[in-house]
Amino acid sequence: MTDPAFALTAAMRARLLDHAPVLALLGGGHVFDERPRGANPPYVAFVAHETRDWSVQDAKAHEHFVTLEAMTQRRSRADAQALASAIEQALDNAALPLDGHALVNLRLIFWSVARARNSENYAATLRFRAATEPLS
Repeated sequence: MTDPAFALTAAMRARLLDHAPVLALLGGGHVFDERPRGANPPYVAFVAHETRDWSVQDAKAHEHFVTLEAMTQRRSRADAQALASAIEQALDNAALPLDGHALVNLRLIFWSVARARNSENYAATLRFRAATEPLS
């Protein structure tokens, strides 16, 4: 059986790569499993994934907190906010198929837009909470 954290991340990434508004804002499929070293913005990267046991007495389950970073190509808060909105549209409450697991829910719980450290560009940080259960 696939690890639930890996299955969730893979499904989220696939959804972003299949969402036309995100791809339009990125100028292509610039969605990465980790912050790309030396890559030019714009891009979206998975920067953190925390998984907790969420089991009940008779059923195994996991709670996940997934953090994404969306980096803009230029000094534009509006670009970062537009990218955050497109990512929210693609993922918030999405019914994603997971390898070996069922997605109970996926919700955006936090996002912020700020100027990126040591850069003229802006970045959006988005944090999602998901619950998963293994398929029977």
